[in-house]
Amino acid sequence: MGKMKVIGIYTKDFSLSHDIIEKLKERGIEFVQLHSIENMPSRVGVIITSSAEGREITKKKVIYADCFRTIDSALDRAIHILHGGERIVIGVDPGEYPGIALLSGEKVLRTWCASSPEEALSIIKEILKDFSDQEKIVRIGHGAGRYRDRIIDGLKQLDVEIEVVDESRTSQVRASSRLERNEISAIMIARSIGSSRFDTESKGFTNGEIKEIQRRSRIMSGGRITISREMALKVLRGEIRLEDAIRRARN
Repeated sequence: MGKMKVIGIYTKDFSLSHDIIEKLKERGIEFVQLHSIENMPSRVGVIITSSAEGREITKKKVIYADCFRTIDSALDRAIHILHGGERIVIGVDPGEYPGIALLSGEKVLRTWCASSPEEALSIIKEILKDFSDQEKIVRIGHGAGRYRDRIIDGLKQLDVEIEVVDESRTSQVRASSRLERNEISAIMIARSIGSSRFDTESKGFTNGEIKEIQRRSRIMSGGRITISREMALKVLRGEIRLEDAIRRARN
């Protein structure tokens, strides 16, 4: 088996070069800095450069860093190419603070822990845009139904395959923090086969779920406010944030 190819950096733009190299080091990704496009090392599998300078390169696959939303997005695409351009898999561990994992085949490109299902949905949509020309699938854990369904409903109109995965194995994940636990769970979900047959139309919430939202409203307001059942249902459906529901109850 041949040695793994690496990323080559070629640009005379000091600021761009600095930003790319900082991100590569931060993510622990091996790279080679190129000072010429002549006689490039054979172990370079993809080159990150600027759109202006990239026109000169014809013998290697090229990523134009300035054409991506962020340097991280450009690196995701470069690593995806190095690993053979396998199917993009987005794993989601649903919950109040969803974990998200981006994989190229089995290779983990990046992970996130979102602050809300809405932020998770925004991150997923940006990933889908970054890989709009690639085969992709979103796999989401079956638990935390109200959070899971809010994310699925937000993806239904997009051109992406969705699977719901039995995440019972991920409950055994041991990690030092919630952030790490949610991200590891998202990786495990991404690597599991799920079902594309699911139903998010049933929006009935249990008394326990409603009371839990009301309990949290008391905690967040220092015991001064308990939001109504009607407002708690709006929070559960994702129509309003809990903080805003408490603010309305104060007025």
